[in-house]
Amino acid sequence: MDVVIYTRVSLDRTGEALAVARQEQECRALADRLGLTVDHVYSDNDLSATTGKVRPAFEAMLRDKPTSIIAWHQDRLLRLTSDLERVIALNVPVYTVTAGTLDLATPAGRAVARTVAAWSQYEGEQKATRQVAANVQRASSGVHSGRVGYGYRRDGRAVVLEPAEAAVILDAVDSVLNGASLRSVCARFNDQGVETPGKAGTWTSQTLKQLLLRPSLAGLTVHRGEVVGRTPADSPRIIDEDTHERLKALLTDPVRRTAPVGRAPKYLLGGIARCGRCGGAMVRAVGRMTRQANGGAKRQPPSYVCSQCFKVRRKQDLVDALVEGIVVGRLQMPDAAQLFATGDPAALEHARATLEAIDARLSNAADLYAAGSIDAGQLARITERLRLDRAQASAAVDAAMPASMPADLIGAHAADVWAGLSMDTKRAVIETLVTVTIMPAGSGKAFDPETVRVAWRS
Repeated sequence: MDVVIYTRVSLDRTGEALAVARQEQECRALADRLGLTVDHVYSDNDLSATTGKVRPAFEAMLRDKPTSIIAWHQDRLLRLTSDLERVIALNVPVYTVTAGTLDLATPAGRAVARTVAAWSQYEGEQKATRQVAANVQRASSGVHSGRVGYGYRRDGRAVVLEPAEAAVILDAVDSVLNGASLRSVCARFNDQGVETPGKAGTWTSQTLKQLLLRPSLAGLTVHRGEVVGRTPADSPRIIDEDTHERLKALLTDPVRRTAPVGRAPKYLLGGIARCGRCGGAMVRAVGRMTRQANGGAKRQPPSYVCSQCFKVRRKQDLVDALVEGIVVGRLQMPDAAQLFATGDPAALEHARATLEAIDARLSNAADLYAAGSIDAGQLARITERLRLDRAQASAAVDAAMPASMPADLIGAHAADVWAGLSMDTKRAVIETLVTVTIMPAGSGKAFDPETVRVAWRS
């Protein structure tokens, strides 16, 4: 009579499959004692029977419909009652090295097997519950278990900072909180050959965002996505909790959009403006070729065109000039601070008024010195005191402005400041302040400003 052997071990720590080899050896010895010939051996190594994952060898054995089975113990063959019912359906004897024979052909034998399987399943579930509780307790007490992330390393049992990686993180934190886009930071890191987290070859916006949002950077411990505790006070931290909260508020803001790493954007509204006909993104396109009266051809100026319906098209330079004029004009108004609902408009207005007053006093002091009304020592004392006041007022302006906005972009000099901004920063400002929708044109060929709708974000 032929028999098959089934072996399984849940966790193979060495990777050498020694446990399943020992099971097979003892199963073969049992087959010899029973006078059975082993026809085939099915083995699932390093695979649990309680997780619900497919066990390839077990499934293959059921498909092959053996006439009898040998296993080291019933719980090696199965630990879930649902699997037992599938074995019962084979209507074959099951021999075990350590627990005798399972007579699945009789009601009494099936009852015994079902009882053993039920208790095996219970034991597995209890073990999982204890492991989860232990993991939560370790995380809540700030104990690091498992692999440490980018910016840290293990020194024996202790977790310490990895200086080079921590410096990269601090560089990115400082850049992002001062208005740089994730894309621009990634592009710089890639140009500098900065090593990436994990196995990725290049930095991407998603990689950097996930890294900067990690609670562990601020000494917070996480279990299943939830912050459950803090590491001990003397444990290393790359940033403090306040900085973590600022990063989280900035990077999870639904208004914020990020672009993939690659070439820096060249066009003000490409991918930002939306089509008023279908809602698609407007992208920059080269101008069309048109025939001239003399038989030649001339290329029209570049345009923004809808990337989905291709039905809406407007000249790029005219649209850019219109949108820039609206945005900069609004930023020059006295109440421009009201645009920034994410900050404190009143605090911003007060800080800017204080800054302007200090600048006026510095200018007056210089005029008094030039007129001979005060001497150099008096000018130096006045200037030193006012510069300290100015530094505090400037810091208050920075704190009241959204992180993506240059602090000096509000006021009479907004046009000059805007002219000096990079295209990347201009795009970030526009995305923060307004939505731009380009509507289908009317019957006339002339550019109609009414077809470009600029709405201020609330």
